[in-house]
Amino acid sequence: MTLSRRDLLAASAALLAGPGALQRAAAREQPAGGPIVLCWNENPYGPSPAARVAVSESIAQGCRYPSDEELAALTGMLAAREGLSADHIVTGTGSGELLCALGLLYGRDGGEIIAAQPTYQELTHYAERAGAVLRWLPVDAQLRHDLPAMHAAVGARTRAVYVCNPNNPTGTVLPAAQIRDFVRSLPAPVVVIVDEAYMDFVATGASGSVADLAGSGARVVVLRTFSKIHGMAGLRCGYAIAPPQIAADLAGARMSTANLYAVRAARASLGDSQFLIACRQRILASRARITAELSRRKLRYAEPQGNFVFFDTGMPLERFSALMRERGILVGRLFPPFDTWCRITIGTEPEVTAFLGALQQIGAGA
Repeated sequence: MTLSRRDLLAASAALLAGPGALQRAAAREQPAGGPIVLCWNENPYGPSPAARVAVSESIAQGCRYPSDEELAALTGMLAAREGLSADHIVTGTGSGELLCALGLLYGRDGGEIIAAQPTYQELTHYAERAGAVLRWLPVDAQLRHDLPAMHAAVGARTRAVYVCNPNNPTGTVLPAAQIRDFVRSLPAPVVVIVDEAYMDFVATGASGSVADLAGSGARVVVLRTFSKIHGMAGLRCGYAIAPPQIAADLAGARMSTANLYAVRAARASLGDSQFLIACRQRILASRARITAELSRRKLRYAEPQGNFVFFDTGMPLERFSALMRERGILVGRLFPPFDTWCRITIGTEPEVTAFLGALQQIGAGA
């Protein structure tokens, strides 16, 4: 894993600072006596203090729908952050809903969608149910999207290409310049869907967003979520950035709108930069701890750029998961064809310590 000097110094400072408010908040929310949950790529430190206040102050209005003005205010904040007009932004109940809507738009009636294997499957599963033809391309030797192979696979029936960057479950990332070139190289009818759910965890200089392409007329949709760095997985809020006509089509395919608490928490979280920076620092520091131990144990792993690490356990994943469960830790599911690989979510510092201790026990033949 490559971190800048600034990232390393910040991450080290976060660890040396001790548990602090973030750690205490996360500890309070762990179920008493329950397992350590390291299987869903959640942020154990969120929501932010500002988002929590926004939700708590809104309980009395739980009988109300979010107003058009509130929804427009959130859209306006997001548009301003992206440097685009509001007609480029579509909000939804998590980026997952928008991925499903995109799967419906481009997969129905036998439309072909190209995707990597393995990758996040919310879009692809929903598209298949809508009648799509899925064309899977294996990741390359570094477990990254193989863009040349994906480009070569585009044919007359192809409607969309799905690129999860950083990729889930491998955690690998492609440089933004490569994705930009890829988008520009495709024939006009094809839309590139770029899922940037984990972009906030990318090491400095490793990649960047391509959301600005939406303002240049390129046929691209970029997805973002409040479920990861913002710690709002349970509240469900996300958004898409796209050219206005594609954004309008996507908005028409949505199944719902974000709830009152999600809208208000999202607006508050966007302004809580101190919390977001602290989360990033802690997660990157813990990510470095995990990869250092995997390197020491000579266990292969994909270069991680999300809030999780994908590594080869050296045994069938079913057995590894059972051994971890015996030690009170839940780890990620199987992602074929990587039958011995595990996706481990980065939890709090004590949770990471528990995972590394369990890994040592299992490696010792326990």
